[in-house]
Amino acid sequence: MKSKITTPITLRGRKFTASSIGAVKSCVKEYRKFGRTRISREVCIRLKWKQPNGWLKDRACRDVMIQLETLGVIKLPKSKLNRKAKAEKKTNKTEPSFGNYLINENVSEIPESIELILAKSNKEEQIWNYLVEKYHYLGHKVIVGRCLKYLIVSNNIILGAIAYSSPAWRLGTRNQILQKMGFTSDDIMNKVINNSRFLILPTVKVQNLASKLLSLSLNKVVTDWTWYYSIKPLVAETFVQPSKFYGTSYKAANWLEIGITKGYAKSGMSYHNSQEPKKIYLYGLNNQTRSKLMKVVISESEKD
Repeated sequence: MKSKITTPITLRGRKFTASSIGAVKSCVKEYRKFGRTRISREVCIRLKWKQPNGWLKDRACRDVMIQLETLGVIKLPKSKLNRKAKAEKKTNKTEPSFGNYLINENVSEIPESIELILAKSNKEEQIWNYLVEKYHYLGHKVIVGRCLKYLIVSNNIILGAIAYSSPAWRLGTRNQILQKMGFTSDDIMNKVINNSRFLILPTVKVQNLASKLLSLSLNKVVTDWTWYYSIKPLVAETFVQPSKFYGTSYKAANWLEIGITKGYAKSGMSYHNSQEPKKIYLYGLNNQTRSKLMKVVISESEKD
C-alpha cells in the first residue's frame, strides 16, 4: 500500500511538497509503459527541474523517484537497465568488425601522431566495448549518466581506449576539498568528470605513453564535453586500485593524490563495504583550478 506524504520532504537538495509529489505520481501513471527514463524527463518538464544550462536534471530525478519508491510513495516500472546490460555483455563477447583498424602485435616506440576518436553510437563504440570487456580488469559495464568514450589510435593502429563519465555520487574526501575551493554540491555533480576507464592494450609497451595519453585525452574531453553536454568541466577524478597499480602515470601527468576511498560500492539506494579501498586522484582542467586545487591539497596535508 502506498504511503502518503503530508509534509514537504527534501530529496537531492530539492523540496517536494504534496503538490509536486502529486505531479510525480501523475507522470508515473501516464508514462509508465514508456519506462523510467521517459517518466523522469516528464517529471523534470512538469516541475521545471533543470540545470543552469537548460538541460533537464533527469539523473537527479531518477534518484528521487527511487527514493520515493523506497518510501512507498510510488511504484515504478521495472528497470530496463539490467536487461540492456546483459544484452550488451552478450554482444561484447562477439568480436566486432574492426574495419580499417588494426591491433599491432608489437608497439614499442611512441607514435608520431595519436588520434582520440569519439566512440559514441557508432562502430568505434562497439570496438571500444569489446576491447574494454576483454582487456580491462573491470570489464565493460553500462554507464548511467553522461559519458564520452574514445578509441586511442595511431595510423589506424589501436593503442587503447579511454572514457570519462559522470563523477562518483558520494565521496567525502573529494567533496571536502572541492567545497573549500568554492564548489557547491551541484558543481561537483556537474563540473567534475570521472576517468572511469583507461586501457592501453597489452601489445603496446611504450615508456611514458600513459601520461601522454592522459594529457591528450583531457584536452580533448574538455572541448567535447562542453559541446556535447553544454557544461564545461573543471576537475577530473579517478580511482587507482593499490593492489594492481601504483598510479605512476597519473602522478607523471601531475594528478594529485588526495586520499583513499572507504571501499563502498553502490547497490540500488544503499552502499556496501565490499570493495578494496582505492586511491583518489584529482586534476584541475584549467590553470586557475589547478592552482586552487594545489593550495587546498597542500593545506590539507599540512594538517595531518
